[in-house]
Amino acid sequence: MNASIRIRPARPEEHAETGALVRAAYAADFALGAEYLAEIEDVAGRATSSEVLVAVEADPETGERILATVTIPRPGERLQDDTEPGEMDLRLLGVAHAARGRGIGEAVVRHCLRVARDRGCHRVVLHTGEIMTGAQRLYERLGFTRIPEREFDIEVLGGTRRILAYGLALTGVPVPA
Repeated sequence: MNASIRIRPARPEEHAETGALVRAAYAADFALGAEYLAEIEDVAGRATSSEVLVAVEADPETGERILATVTIPRPGERLQDDTEPGEMDLRLLGVAHAARGRGIGEAVVRHCLRVARDRGCHRVVLHTGEIMTGAQRLYERLGFTRIPEREFDIEVLGGTRRILAYGLALTGVPVPA
């Protein structure tokens, strides 16, 4: 990954851009209802109760360009009902289509692993759609394994979709910078 990439909290003035990025990332991969797309895009709302992070790259014209985003809970809190004590969950990882294939998503996930370890968590957990095969490959390459008992189906346009659960135990797992 390019050394000019850094991961930091999204600034309030970036909420609209960050929301548009994650909405575009999800909407391009599969059909979602307007209500869920609005939830995905509501970075300002999410930022009131959780931490929204962005991966940014130096841009000579604008200063920084947002390439990716992820949402993590504040310390001691959780984003999903099935997250257990000692786990940190992450949601809504989205990488701009123009930035895919550059290792940005992996850098964001590795950053989240470091945050979880710094918070004393023993595992990082997440959910992903069954058709998000690129995300699944990333998680599996990093050592995440499926948690079938936490998987479920959701109603989407045209039917149902399986939501997969993944986890990575942090005990004894090196988290490279």
